[in-house]
Parts: sequence; structure tokens; C-alpha cells
Amino acid sequence: MKNSFTFYDMEADSGSAVKATCLSCSYVTVDSNFRTIQEGTFNSKLRKSRAFEIDAMLAHNIPLSKIQNEELSNGELVDKLEAKFIELAKKGTTFVGYNSSSYDMVLLHHMLHLNLKYPFITSSSQFDLLPAVRSASVFANGALKYEKNSKLNTSYKLQDMIKANNIKSEIAHDSLWDTRATKDLGKLLFKNAPEIFNASIALRKKADVLPQIKNGIFCWNEFFFAKARIFCGCYLGNTIYPNWYYLYDLRQPPEEIVSIMNDREELRKKVDSSPRFIRICKGNRSPIFLEQENALIDQEYKSIGIKELEKRYKYLIKYREELSVRLRDIAQEKIEEKNQFDQELKQPEENLYGLMFEINKERKNMNDFNLAKELSDKKKIFNNFKNEEVKMLAKMKLYEDLSEDDFCKLLPKKEFNRLKKRIANYLLDTSNNFSPFTKIPEQLARLDTLKLYAENAKDDKKSEQLQELDNYLVKMMNDYEQYR
Repeated sequence: MKNSFTFYDMEADSGSAVKATCLSCSYVTVDSNFRTIQEGTFNSKLRKSRAFEIDAMLAHNIPLSKIQNEELSNGELVDKLEAKFIELAKKGTTFVGYNSSSYDMVLLHHMLHLNLKYPFITSSSQFDLLPAVRSASVFANGALKYEKNSKLNTSYKLQDMIKANNIKSEIAHDSLWDTRATKDLGKLLFKNAPEIFNASIALRKKADVLPQIKNGIFCWNEFFFAKARIFCGCYLGNTIYPNWYYLYDLRQPPEEIVSIMNDREELRKKVDSSPRFIRICKGNRSPIFLEQENALIDQEYKSIGIKELEKRYKYLIKYREELSVRLRDIAQEKIEEKNQFDQELKQPEENLYGLMFEINKERKNMNDFNLAKELSDKKKIFNNFKNEEVKMLAKMKLYEDLSEDDFCKLLPKKEFNRLKKRIANYLLDTSNNFSPFTKIPEQLARLDTLKLYAENAKDDKKSEQLQELDNYLVKMMNDYEQYR
């Protein structure tokens, strides 16, 4: 399976990957010629401790009754998904999603984290098809078809790409059909723009990125302000974050930057001014780089010319080590300034990266905790946890996985009540403070608005659907109200 690809998609109950519960995850594994080897879907119930976002529920349109009648709990879904993805990863497959680096991958990491599991099971080889689709729109004209949105910008949404390229999909926002459609879109890109497709998988392992970019000029694509844009430049140096690199946009004559390099304030102003000549390459996000000649597609680079770009590059490399040191100093200053104003402690549910050092020390206990079948064994292992935040994650997992009676066989009843109070405080919060939990009052307010729209439109079916969601959240709110 070393030359295989595993496409996957998740449907969840929130637009925030940190807050979301994955309700359905599908995968389709194909060989190098895109012939399907295997596929599957895991579905689960909602979590007991979490509310849902109304708009997310309406987007995937899975009936609430169907969700709650699924055989698997959410913890069981995570167990099965972990086992399958680890099996595929060991066989050398490459995991592929659509917009996965911004959502599905993040959701997967947090699902595993909340269940006391190693979060990065797909990280050895993975890439996101969306940046490749965007790159094709500027570097491979005609390879794919695109639709325009209401603002007349090119739409890269999966459903619009499916429609524009006549890809079969019977159910929109269904995890299996979306996974199959992503696979078919990848196959189309592979066929019509092999240079883009090959570039998109070339750096799916983060260790391969720096050797690829360290020398020479190259092109890449970035997406902002609803447009895909061409950049041409070179590697400048390492950032303060592992596997992230500074890139220099050669539109900016480097002599101007070198002349203010030793003036910290002037350099900082220049770095923050628009257009930004310093770009960031995230080496853990499978970046896509193409030959420098592709710069000539862009009128601005074409007017500069390849010879001038090469001249700027040769000048810059004499100073790039010193300049990257200055940039790292400025970045560190910004982090320190931000930390002075951002003193709020993150909750363990949202603190995946901040907890990694402690989690790694607790990894054996976490594995043993998950494998333990008997409650008495779980209790012994729970007592071995040293870190209080890891203990909180373990308590939350026990709450999700066990009945109240079984929970109280492991921990005192007062601990159960204390946990319910913690959950209630997050679910019923009416403040504007950030929370790792979806807040019920916000969702009920959203429901009131949507119910009014449905009533005015005389859409009885939508009204019934909204009322079902309303009833669930009101019942949940009433159940937790007594613990505040």
C-alpha cells in the first residue's frame, strides 16, 4: 500500500474543529491508479457533555433521531477510527482530505487528544487537496473547471467543484459521498495537471521540505481575500517554530531590506507593512512548490523578468542568514508582547499542543487506561496519572463512556457532581468569553432566528427540523441547570 492514497472526510456538529464532535467519518483507499481498494464509514451518537451548533447540524442534515440511534458512542467511533487509520498508516498509505489542514485533520487530532490517544496518527504522510486545486486554477489553466460565487470570485468549495467538474455525488455533505467525490477530484487533477498533483504529494513528509527549498528560486500559491495568488521567491531561514520557514518574495528588491536590517524598528514596520515580502512556509502542511518559470504567468513577475529575479536572489543569499536572525528576534518580541495580554489559561480540551510535553510523559498510563477492561484496573491507572490536566481529560472520558453508577465505582459521587458542574458552567455560559464547549444559550438564540425565517417562508419541514433541535438543547439545558 506504499503507493496508495486514503481519502477521508468528517461530518461534525460544529464549525470549530476544537469544539466539534465527529458524527461520521468515511475513508476510501485507492491504489496509484485511483482504483478503490477499500472503503468504510463510522457513525456515532452525540457526546453527553457537548451541545451542537445549529448551522453545522443543518449543513450535514443528518436527522437527530438517526444520530442518537447509532450503535457506536463517540468514544467507540474514535477507537475504531484510530485502529483503521493506524492499520493504513503502517501499510504506508498517504492520507488526503479536502480543506483537511484547516478542519478534518485538526478535528481528528482533537478527537484523539480528548480520548487520551496519540493525536498525530496520519502525520507521517498526508496532504490537503484544496491547496492543489487552488494552485491548478492559477498554474494549470483549464485542468479543472471552477464556478463563481455570488461575489463573482472563484469558488473552491467541494460541492461547487463537484458540480463544476460533473463528479457524481448523490448526497451533499455526506461523509462517504464527499470522500468519494474528493477521490474523483484528485483523480481528475492527477490526469489533467500531473505537475500540480505530483508537487502536492512531493512534500507530504515534513522532513523533505527544507532540502527542497533551501537553494534556488521557486513559485508557490497562497489564498487570501478570496483569491488564489502567485508568489515567486526563495528560502530565507528558519522561523521560531519547528518546520516553519521564512520565504522571501522577490517582488521586493532585497537591497531596500538589507539597508534597514540593523534598524529593529524600521525592519519591524517594513515586515508588518503591506504587501508583505516575508511569507511563511508551514513545512508540516505539505506545501506545493513549482519551477521559477511559472512566475511569468503573473504580470508583475513577468515585468520584472527572470534575469532580474535571479540577480535579486544572488544578492539576497549573502545576507539571508543575518536577516533571518533579525526576523526571529522580531517574532519572539511579538510572542512576548502577546503573552503579556493573553494570560487566560487554556482548558485541557483545547490545549493539545501546550500539553504535549506532559502528555508524552503520561503516554504509557494513557494507553493502559484505554486498554483496561475492568473498572478496578481503570481506577488503579487513573490514580497513576500525575498531571492534573490529563486527569481532567480522563475524568471527562469516564463521564462520556460510563453510566453514572459505573463512574461512581471509580470516583466519588462528589467528583461526578463536580464534573457536571464544570460542564454546566461551559454549556450554559452567557458571557462572550471563549469556551472549548459550544454554548447552549447562543444556539437557542440562533434557533429563534431560524424558526422565524422558516415560519415566514411557510417551510413546515424546516420548522419541524428546527423544533427537534430546539427540544434537544432545551432538555440538555434543563438537565444541567441544577448543577450550576
